[in-house]
Amino acid sequence: MKWFEATISYLFPTILIDSTPWGTLWEEQQREQFLRVARFFFPAVALGYVVHFYVFDKPMGLEPIEFWFRFRMAIASVCAATFAFYVSPMSKHRVYKLPALLACFAICYSQAKVTNWYGKEAWFFFFLFILAATILLRMTPLKSVLFGLAVISISYPELVKGGVSFENILSGSMVTLGLTAVVRAAAISEVRNFLLNQENISNQKKMIEMNIEFADRIKSFIPKVIANRLTHLMEDKRLNIVEASIEALKAKKKDIACLFTDIRGFTQGSKDINAFINESVVPEVKECSEKIEELEGIPRKVGDLLFAYFDSDSVHLNILRAMVSGIEIARVNESMNATSAAIQIRRFILISSGEAMVGNFGGLDSSIEITALGSPVNFLSRVDELTKAPEIANLIRHGDLILCERTVSLVEEFDVPIPFEKLDLDQLKLVIRDFPETRLLYKLTPTDETYELLLELHRLGIDVKRDRYNRKVNG
Repeated sequence: MKWFEATISYLFPTILIDSTPWGTLWEEQQREQFLRVARFFFPAVALGYVVHFYVFDKPMGLEPIEFWFRFRMAIASVCAATFAFYVSPMSKHRVYKLPALLACFAICYSQAKVTNWYGKEAWFFFFLFILAATILLRMTPLKSVLFGLAVISISYPELVKGGVSFENILSGSMVTLGLTAVVRAAAISEVRNFLLNQENISNQKKMIEMNIEFADRIKSFIPKVIANRLTHLMEDKRLNIVEASIEALKAKKKDIACLFTDIRGFTQGSKDINAFINESVVPEVKECSEKIEELEGIPRKVGDLLFAYFDSDSVHLNILRAMVSGIEIARVNESMNATSAAIQIRRFILISSGEAMVGNFGGLDSSIEITALGSPVNFLSRVDELTKAPEIANLIRHGDLILCERTVSLVEEFDVPIPFEKLDLDQLKLVIRDFPETRLLYKLTPTDETYELLLELHRLGIDVKRDRYNRKVNG
């Protein structure tokens, strides 16, 4: 039955669109294509009739010349009126092809009449005009053939009266209708190309929607900084969601700054679920994480422990952001403790810097594990243990920043007065587990002056300060 289906599709190609949601779009496209051709065709034909009178009819001495003038101008007027219709708002009417169909019939029928007035030689143009009309009207093969048959049938008496033999009329009709059927076979190709194009567009939309949905799901598991990088790779680098996810999340070696802080006395305080956990710890951890993300840090929360790393291309900028975030956390704690009746939240903020592997060490779903692995991370964990020793606990207070020696040396390159205090581990007779070579730590007690100074450094851009420092060193 494939031949039957092929025949029906050929005769009624739009039947392929009827079962799709794109029928209205097809009609709009067909209207626009038809109008573009009609707005060129009819003024061109009108001009052709006028020119024909002055270039052919008058020089050939056709008589009576007034009759030929009226005939040519009448057809030109019909074409001009049809053109006027198609440049007016009326062209949006549902039966917008009717004026063109009537105008084409008038042109073809008048050409049949010409065989009476001029001679039977004009019959060839009659069939040529029918073929041109079917191309213009952009109808289905069946409708085009029926239009041609209707014009030929109505014009037949005029052709016979003009002396055209039955054999010529028959052969002209067969050739014209055959060519019409062949030419308008393009209708089925147009429909199929339209459907293929719409299916491609639909598939692309589905892919985009799936990408967006997948991206949203991934973003729900990752920090804002990584989410922004993912968006940048998709929008600016034109990567798909999988490629962008792999690139944004893959583990890389970077010179980072790390921040580590946990709540002292959390185990004892956690016995009070409502007042301490729900009313103090949960909102405090959330606000501290937001402060870190505002400075493009990547936080990781494990219970009361808050770890974050900063991995821009500039280690100086990473350190600056870690220090500002540390002071922000201290200020958040101070503010919340001043208004809370629950157990006070007490934190030390530990900061280090160095090379580490950073990125996702899990999958691309809920198993995503974005963190940093390396010496500066382990170092902070060991320093956190050390701060619980009485020898050092008596020298620091909650809210202080504790920094490693390398971090302080890089901060000193800013050439600004930061009031660090040394913590000499030799004098304190303390050793950092797994890091016995480290003999100095530094303490920074946050003040408004230090906070404003660090913020100003961040606003100006770290390179400005480093340039000034380099000029000073190089003399």
